[in-house]
Amino acid sequence: MSKLFWNNFYKRKGQNFFWPWTDLITLINRHLNKKKKISVLEIGIGSGANVPFYISKRFNIFGVDKSDVAIKILKKRYPKFKNNFFAEDFIHKQFKKKKFDLIIDRGSISCGNDLIKIKKIISLIEFNLKKKGLFIGVDMYSKSSSYFKSKSNKKISKKNFFSFHSGPFAKMGKIFFFNLRDISNNFNKFNILDLNEKKILNYKLRNKIIFASWMIVAEKK
Repeated sequence: MSKLFWNNFYKRKGQNFFWPWTDLITLINRHLNKKKKISVLEIGIGSGANVPFYISKRFNIFGVDKSDVAIKILKKRYPKFKNNFFAEDFIHKQFKKKKFDLIIDRGSISCGNDLIKIKKIISLIEFNLKKKGLFIGVDMYSKSSSYFKSKSNKKISKKNFFSFHSGPFAKMGKIFFFNLRDISNNFNKFNILDLNEKKILNYKLRNKIIFASWMIVAEKK
């Protein structure tokens, strides 16, 4: 997914306040030791929708995003953590002197990455986690989605990897869709503690569109 797209997006909307994602809150509260001081890294942190929740949990917060515009917004909004926010593509970022208790992704792995890059990203996630550290992924887009199955608004690039001309993924670049085997194969070096496929049927749309995505909690062995 292009850096230019996201820079333009955050220039238009980046100052808006977004509240944390409910699925993410649920999974963190379910799986993390509340008494422990947690260091968290969010991949594709954007303008920091989840940061207020991390602050409420007293996490030590780190974030990586392709968009330097988003990172500038974050540094200004949360000066306490300004040295922990990085304008980089995670696939090129390796924290050699820092390991994390928790790494978060909310939809960014599916965006702009083919299977080869996804394998590298997951390998970097494992490298950057402490032993028994957790990866929580929310909205890893699923093949059960109507958008995957609809041939009218996608241009096939590679297997499971499409660009869209309309709908919620329009102009966002290429999107990767996972099935259960993709999840199992790519997280085979982790203990999978929680895995759910979420399907939302929108009755307001004429064609009853299903939005589907995976939620995973994976523990480093």
